[in-house]
Amino acid sequence: MSIRTNYEKWYEGEDYYWGLEPGDFLEELIRLCPPAEGCKVLDIGCGEGKDAVYMAQQGYDVTAFDLTENGIRKTRLLAGKRGVKINAYIDDINTFEVDGQYDIIYSTGTVQYLFDENKKGFFEKLEKITKPGGIVFINVFVEKSFLELPPDWDKEEKMWKSGELFTCFADWKMERIDEVIFEDNSCGIPHFHCMDTIICRKVK
Repeated sequence: MSIRTNYEKWYEGEDYYWGLEPGDFLEELIRLCPPAEGCKVLDIGCGEGKDAVYMAQQGYDVTAFDLTENGIRKTRLLAGKRGVKINAYIDDINTFEVDGQYDIIYSTGTVQYLFDENKKGFFEKLEKITKPGGIVFINVFVEKSFLELPPDWDKEEKMWKSGELFTCFADWKMERIDEVIFEDNSCGIPHFHCMDTIICRKVK
């Protein structure tokens, strides 16, 4: 079992570390790219699968991977309970390979696990595997000198610079870009994050 990140042990129990409510951003993605026959979604770093399962429930063909064995185990379990099928498997954001192209690619709370030497190749890969007209959603935690490091910050995570994520999609159509500071209680200790979010469309 991988011990590269703390999430392996955080996902061990029956409870879902991030809960079971789908991310708020999913409704915006559904509006921008409504489900249709053969509409494919790739969830990069799916955790315990709550968002991947929700997208499958909406009618998308969902592929999802995560570094943690426990995360994938619980993703498959949740999909079974909700009566949907998902192609869920263990993989690493730094080295993953997939076949074909996707209508929606999204990654929430995972891109900060990219090693510096893999950033360029990662975004080139996204360009390749996104269908023309397809949507990419990514958020990433941003360093701010006035914010303390979150208490559950993982050993392989790395903060990004403000606005750095947006420069990786210079030739894409921006549907939304924003930076927000919000309070979180994921580990039982209230703390703050700064997060940059991009939703963009591949136009060529």
